[in-house]
Amino acid sequence: MPRQVKHITCFCWLLTAIILTLASGQGNVTANEEQETADKTVALQASLTVFQKQIAPLLQKHCSACHGAETQEKELNLAQLDPNMESTSAARWAMVLDQVVLGKMPPDGQPALSEQQVEVIVTWIKAEMKRTGKHLARRQESSNGNVIPHELLFDPKQAGPIDVPTGVRRLSPEIYGAFVGDVGKRATGVSQPFSPSVTTTFPDMGAAKIDEPTTQSLLKNALRIVAEQTSHKIENGAVVKVGSPQTEFLRLFDPQNPPSDEDVRKAVATQFDRVLRRQPTAAEAERFLALYHKNLKDAGQETGVRYTLAAVFLLPEAVYRWEVGAGSPDAQGRVRLAPREIAFALSYALTDKRPENWLLDCANRGQLDTQAGVAKAVQQLLETEKTDKPRILRFFREYFQYDQATEIFKDKGDNNSHDPRTLVEDTDQLVRYILQRDQQVLYELLTTNQSFVAYKIAADLKKQRAEAVAKFEQEKLKNPEKFKGKEPRLPGRSIFESYSLTDFPDQQPVALSADQRAGILTQPSWLVAWSKSDENDAIHRGKWIRERLLGGVVPDIPITVDAQLPEAPEKTLRQRMEVTRQEYCWQCHTFMNQVGLPFEMFDHFGRYRTAEPVLDVAATQNNVDKKGKSLGPVLHDVALDASGSLDHTGDAALQGEVQNAVELMHKLAKSTKVEQVFVRHAFRYWMGRNETLGDAATLQAAHQAYQKSGGSMNALLISLLTSDSFLYRLHTPHSSTLPSTTSTSR
Repeated sequence: MPRQVKHITCFCWLLTAIILTLASGQGNVTANEEQETADKTVALQASLTVFQKQIAPLLQKHCSACHGAETQEKELNLAQLDPNMESTSAARWAMVLDQVVLGKMPPDGQPALSEQQVEVIVTWIKAEMKRTGKHLARRQESSNGNVIPHELLFDPKQAGPIDVPTGVRRLSPEIYGAFVGDVGKRATGVSQPFSPSVTTTFPDMGAAKIDEPTTQSLLKNALRIVAEQTSHKIENGAVVKVGSPQTEFLRLFDPQNPPSDEDVRKAVATQFDRVLRRQPTAAEAERFLALYHKNLKDAGQETGVRYTLAAVFLLPEAVYRWEVGAGSPDAQGRVRLAPREIAFALSYALTDKRPENWLLDCANRGQLDTQAGVAKAVQQLLETEKTDKPRILRFFREYFQYDQATEIFKDKGDNNSHDPRTLVEDTDQLVRYILQRDQQVLYELLTTNQSFVAYKIAADLKKQRAEAVAKFEQEKLKNPEKFKGKEPRLPGRSIFESYSLTDFPDQQPVALSADQRAGILTQPSWLVAWSKSDENDAIHRGKWIRERLLGGVVPDIPITVDAQLPEAPEKTLRQRMEVTRQEYCWQCHTFMNQVGLPFEMFDHFGRYRTAEPVLDVAATQNNVDKKGKSLGPVLHDVALDASGSLDHTGDAALQGEVQNAVELMHKLAKSTKVEQVFVRHAFRYWMGRNETLGDAATLQAAHQAYQKSGGSMNALLISLLTSDSFLYRLHTPHSSTLPSTTSTSR
């Protein structure tokens, strides 16, 4: 058989092994198709009954004036919209869901829906979409989870059950990278198969789908790692190590003494332990033994062994995070995650790495069977200094998005040594500093005037600066005329000037002017991240605040709108933004402009300023040489207006005008609602999904834990990672088709 065909055959058998693993335990799922059909009929009738009794009357009362038989705005007649979403009506119902949740329907002048009525409609639409497998109800939620009314989630009377089904989500790029670094340390040519999501609030709000290119990349990586694990040569008929292969694997390549089935089982068990941190079940061991013999027959010893060992890397457990659960559903229809699943979930929540031995031991000994046991494990993870916990800092990077400063191309102009990477590192260190104290974390992050300034390289830059000054003075003494009116070039000058300093501080963190700086949103890194190449971006700064601090939703720009401010260099940015006050534009810009403009007290490099330079048209026209050729633009300063206001917040304590960004940040930092919105974002990051009404109790408990602890991030994390939302999933009839992960052995 040609070698290429042999490899294809092995690959087909490898995929067969995966399919067999996925199919394990499915034998009795469809044993009674008639019963399944009957169950579906009952579910449909139940849904239709709810619609007729609860939903239809609400639609008739509140929506029929605009969306009835006589008036069909947007060509939508709700009276004729099929409540059975197995038809083509699901997309239309998704539109209804969006409009109702966002409070856009019914419009002003029509009888408004109460919070309870909104909840009734939302619950039915989601349940019907879940029944029919349409999954369109989370259409907008994927990019912005704020669509659920904030007041509902933090209403103490809200007691909806958890409605997130069992399932899996693929590993994040960081987790996969750490996994490869652990298992295949010396393997070369291993690529990253996963890419972060760009449609969700946080990149790791986990897609479950793995497409064909990703699968191919995973297979190539597996084979490269296995090649390193089995590196050897044959000398005089004997197997000789090359590098540091796995000893148990080399036994399978002995040409003079063929391996026994027991040798194969031992090698497979070793690979399971390295890749999955558990031993194979008896059924898995036999399937891999059969795969080995098939590969051996079709492709020969070396290729057959390597493809068999590579198959472990493509098992679902190796590329997915499991949220399947074990045991029978409780009275609420929930199943608790298996102890092993909890161990992995806790480790991935904080470290990117697979759980350490002590955490798996906790799972084995039943110490993760209770909420108190899980809390103790989380506490130990947080307190163990030698355990690196990169996901905590990454949350703040992704929440504030200040790390995007490195992605903004800058027309440097008068700032030739602009160094965005150093600015980001400074903010990273500020976050670490505040987390280390772990008191009033959010308030400090939003208001502190403490800052690190090139903290990694400041000492070296100060030394280089002193040397540059000394050299300049020596040269100036030798040739005064040449250096007359000139100043020395000072390394790193733009960095400390970004913080409105005249030099690098001797002690860090340094207190900046409290009138000029208040928290991360006034750090140069954040200001650069939310700027353009040559000017500020007040609109997107306002959008960030509206969504990340105020919990609002700003609709996407309609495709029919040319979202460009007019080219008018003689005007300030505020003046150019006046065009957005047109009625059609102001529907969205009313939520952004007034909370973004206070940051005009900084330029687009994040430097404090009191005036904004604009083009002096008359002076520019007169700025010509003797031949009438232009000598370039002439600028003049316009007194800065950094005022703004907080509107449409749903919080009377927040409403009102502010004079600048510092006043704005102090006002936001005192808000209970802002704290709650922060908790919502922490929930999304650590749960890997958007919140639902069934998570209200979890969110409220997490906020209470944060407040009672004096604003401790650790207390917030412990609350989230021990919550029902983290530990339980809604049981679904088909969850038993997923491979079992209840084994806790290493």
